[in-house]
Amino acid sequence: MLRKILVGGLCVAMVIGLVGGSVLADPTMDRIEKTGKIRIGFREGSIPFAYIDEKGQHVGFSVDMAKLFVEKLSEYFDKKIELIPYTVTPKTRIPLVVNGTIDIEMGSSTHTDLREEVADFSIPFFMSETTFMVAKDSGINSLADLTGKIVGSARGTTNLRALQKVVEEGKIKASRVVIVDTHPKGFLALKQGKIDAYFTDTSLLMGLKMKAPNPENWKIVPEPIAYEPYGYIMREGNSDFRDFVNHFIIWTIKTGKFYEIYDKWMGPNGPVPIPMSRDYKAFLKMICWPLRDTWPKK
Repeated sequence: MLRKILVGGLCVAMVIGLVGGSVLADPTMDRIEKTGKIRIGFREGSIPFAYIDEKGQHVGFSVDMAKLFVEKLSEYFDKKIELIPYTVTPKTRIPLVVNGTIDIEMGSSTHTDLREEVADFSIPFFMSETTFMVAKDSGINSLADLTGKIVGSARGTTNLRALQKVVEEGKIKASRVVIVDTHPKGFLALKQGKIDAYFTDTSLLMGLKMKAPNPENWKIVPEPIAYEPYGYIMREGNSDFRDFVNHFIIWTIKTGKFYEIYDKWMGPNGPVPIPMSRDYKAFLKMICWPLRDTWPKK
């Protein structure tokens, strides 16, 4: 957990640029003002952050954050801004941001140096880690037990890169790595016995497990191979829009809105209970300490 808290030092440096209250104007902000619309990408199966429910609606923690974000944009522009949702996958989320199809992806994407080369990220709003899920009766209780087994992860994710790396290094002596397109497809492969273990973020594994018909049949092995700081993805060259997003995240933390949404989706009564630890609360406070109480003026 200490390793996660240290990420806050980077966040503080990113936040310093927010508190000057400069006038906002860049291509994304200009387009939103002109059209009255913002195009936001949501994942289809990243429970509980962004997924499609049984009614075909986008729901989740990041979806609720997005709705609140649009409210703040409407206040800023002094007119109603419409949210236009797009469904994205791990493979398409960054290309759709970069090519201008969507303005921002709000889900559960890990901020990495490699991704930073082609896109901008918000400050981290969540910390997770790459672990794996297996059938409860599989007899697999550690990474060592994966010797000779078939493991899987989703295409275009940091989880897959981390898994491939530890397999190449011999830390996991798996017989094969299977690549799937989405997390639900990965879980389906696990249920069908096509793979022996599925790797992704612990929080997402918990979501897949909780939504399964028989959650008790599955277990998450808490032996991480990587750590995952989540951020929202935006295009480069739109620093004012990025600053507005960062300011919004910090505002939700300072006002308590963040915790309300967190509790709705990940609190004791949420669909995927992930109790917020004291260390995580300290991390959030570290992010938001430089913030002034006033929003930037248009």
